[in-house]
Amino acid sequence: MNGPEDKFYIVCDFPYLMIADSLYSVLSALQTAAVLDPELKGELLAVLAAFCWAAGGPIYRKGLDTTDPWSGNLMRLALASLGFLALMVTQGTLSESLARVSTSIAVWLILSAFTALVLGDCLLLRSLKDIGVARTIPISSTYPLFVVAWSALFYGKETSLLMVLGTVFIVVAIKLISEPKQKLSVDASLYTKGAVIALSAAICWSISIVMLDYLTKVLPSEAVAGFRFIVSSVILSAIVSRSGFFWDKNSLMWIGIAGGLVLIVSNYAFVEAIRMVGSATVAPITSVYPVISVFVAAIFLREKLTPKVLAGTFLSFSGVMLVILG
Repeated sequence: MNGPEDKFYIVCDFPYLMIADSLYSVLSALQTAAVLDPELKGELLAVLAAFCWAAGGPIYRKGLDTTDPWSGNLMRLALASLGFLALMVTQGTLSESLARVSTSIAVWLILSAFTALVLGDCLLLRSLKDIGVARTIPISSTYPLFVVAWSALFYGKETSLLMVLGTVFIVVAIKLISEPKQKLSVDASLYTKGAVIALSAAICWSISIVMLDYLTKVLPSEAVAGFRFIVSSVILSAIVSRSGFFWDKNSLMWIGIAGGLVLIVSNYAFVEAIRMVGSATVAPITSVYPVISVFVAAIFLREKLTPKVLAGTFLSFSGVMLVILG
């Protein structure tokens, strides 16, 4: 049969084909834009990363319906590892990148991979599973606040009024978003725990981002991303071998294949953007993705957007922008 119902089934059953085609088209367009100013190209890559992150939340949440965060994270990271290995081989940068990896660089790669992709991403997936995309993403996206905090702590950067105001906005946003839908003690406990987990993910990512500024200066972007995925996959494999690996067709299709494709494009675009224009420029551009994610979750996952969630999302975005500008 070739009726509309059959076509709809094929599209829904294989969403990764649509995602792969869309991402390939975007990357091809960026590659053909070689005449663009390097700064503009870096900014466009940051925009691409933001849209991929926005799409990632609902995709991961769909896959988590039938698996746990550790197994789901391993599936998407394993595919991303293979993707970046293929990219390095085709571009001829694998052997050169391996030759550049000294003991100190290897240590930074392992630390960056563990804090961001193992610990940070598993915390993100746990929070997505517990409290949904619309609540998790605005809270976890506050990582620029902590990037600024580490800069102030380790490099003596002064705190401005805008940074203080932005911090207040973010605190109020987290309070609004983490409040339960109903006044039940069990709900309050669930939403509070989910908010803490999402905030912990933001802290982990901020630590890793500080390391990326150094790593992108000594290694090609695809090598930084690829090596981090490989290290993370090895670490997660050891963890999952003890706890058990859970998967089925739904989880493999959504968080494994579709999530892996999104991860490949978003991380390459993000790391390359940092290399070209620096994290200070990339951070404010990519910080728009929580707003996109919230509405994507409402459309595709039917998550209810309460006034508190919308207000919290707006305050979170505004607070992050104030912190970056400050």
